[in-house]
Amino acid sequence: MASSLRVEVTQGRWADWMRSGDWERSANTAIPMLPAQAQEIVNLALDPDVTAARIVAIVSRDPVLATRVVQLANSAFSASSTEITSINEAVVRVGTGLVRNVMTSTCLSALAAGPHVYGSRGRECIDHSIGVAYLASSIAPAAGEESSEAFLYGLLHDVGKLLIIKLARQAKRYSVVPPSDEELEQVVAEQHAKAAGYLLRQWGLPGRLRDPLVWHHEPDRAEERPVSAAVAYAANRLAHRYGFVCSLDDFDPTADPVFERIGLDAAAVARLDLEAPELFKLAGKLKS
Repeated sequence: MASSLRVEVTQGRWADWMRSGDWERSANTAIPMLPAQAQEIVNLALDPDVTAARIVAIVSRDPVLATRVVQLANSAFSASSTEITSINEAVVRVGTGLVRNVMTSTCLSALAAGPHVYGSRGRECIDHSIGVAYLASSIAPAAGEESSEAFLYGLLHDVGKLLIIKLARQAKRYSVVPPSDEELEQVVAEQHAKAAGYLLRQWGLPGRLRDPLVWHHEPDRAEERPVSAAVAYAANRLAHRYGFVCSLDDFDPTADPVFERIGLDAAAVARLDLEAPELFKLAGKLKS
């Protein structure tokens, strides 16, 4: 009588799969997709000479964007008693720079719209990134950086977390053992900046955004754009100082040499301490 042969298949661990880089060869189906208008909006955000007319044309095609911009124009931030009811008036009232920021943050927010894909972490990641984006935009001029571009790389700095979270939730699809909560947190901390660089390439976004995304925790390692990486680093640290949907870190910015390097002295930090929380509250109202 022939005996049956039992074959055991041992699956690899998800954390090892992520650290090995093997995920890059099989993760195409897990890549978070940018909304349809995203590429056009990113190009617009990087164009310092964009006209108000072009912004109005893009906003007019999307009811969500139109609503956000009109809300901003009628908010207390705009300090006017005259009610704005048209997109053209709203763009003139607020200014093209801030409208572009609302457009790019609304666009990226669509990535985390499905809680079944990312769980609660997706929404938290985007909300934190919006705070970092506004901070990066605020501190960029002191470092000689363009505010709109700083807003964009601040907004994208943690996008690699979305990819990692999605890969973890879909681990069985890739024949690897799903991670524990602790393993997921470790890999997110270790790999999210690298994963952001991967997404940048997959999405076909400008290569000049790479350094502030990949090196926003280690700006001294940025070879091509160390100042941009330093701005992203400082904005992220300040977001933790203010608790913008992240852990609190009551550190002293004046003791960090990176802050001094990009022109943020004690007076500048004190001003941010007053202004940034209110701006973040406004951003929260605009995305709801």
